[in-house]
Amino acid sequence: MSAEAIPRRHPLLPVLANSRAVLVGRDTPDPDAAYGFGHGYESAVAATRALARTLASPNVGTPFLEAHTELLVCGESPDVVIDAVRRAAAAASDTLLFSYAATGPEHSETPGGTEQWIEEPGGRRSVLSRVADLMWDSAATRLVVLLDCGSARIAARCFTRPDPPAVHRHGARLSLLGAGRVMLFGSEIDPFTSTLTGALQAGVDGGPEALDLVALDNAVRARFTELRYQVENEYIPGAKQLLLHGSHEVALGINRAFPPDDRDVALRHPPRYPGAFFAHPDAVSEYEGY
Repeated sequence: MSAEAIPRRHPLLPVLANSRAVLVGRDTPDPDAAYGFGHGYESAVAATRALARTLASPNVGTPFLEAHTELLVCGESPDVVIDAVRRAAAAASDTLLFSYAATGPEHSETPGGTEQWIEEPGGRRSVLSRVADLMWDSAATRLVVLLDCGSARIAARCFTRPDPPAVHRHGARLSLLGAGRVMLFGSEIDPFTSTLTGALQAGVDGGPEALDLVALDNAVRARFTELRYQVENEYIPGAKQLLLHGSHEVALGINRAFPPDDRDVALRHPPRYPGAFFAHPDAVSEYEGY
């Protein structure tokens, strides 16, 4: 095969040999069933497993190699998570991805009574703060963080703090996408991690060729809008807020719904790719006629 015939890998995708990913999924239901944790929420462990499989799938361009992806979903201790991130940070020179999904309380101390996953204002240093330090100190030039937990907004501050290292020798850029977990009438109707995974798997109709975090943010917002249209309850508020930091530095997949070269681009309204997400929330009402 000639060099010209070798398919070109999209430049926004992580460089396979030089990229690493660490994905953490934690399901920690509270013993008090009336408290609500663990009942009606999407399983963070199951969702994280599916995301890990998708990020290593050829169907979405193989953003990461399975051998370079560490999946921590068996209740690993904070020390194990920190060690995994430390190894990934030492090996990555292009893209370093960290994903954290959790059900249950994040502010309570770990069983050892020494650390919290997400720190409260004025509280002791958290596990995610230590993860953020390792990421900023790594040799990676592109940092990606995915957050899916009840205190996602607080957790995001660990990574987007106003005082990142003044001089990062590699000029790293950080992109973050996440959402909090909210119960509505006893169920979580808009789970973030599985929705993000679905957008990667099905593609985004009318979206770009490479699914960067901005394109994925718009697609997830659109799906949340659809879900609320389908639930007939006037008391459900608008789509929950997503957290987005950074923009177009890295893609987590190739858009399966992107028009192929031989598609008739003269059609003003080509048929939707089966199952594809809308490219923007505003397109939902236009398409469905709401």
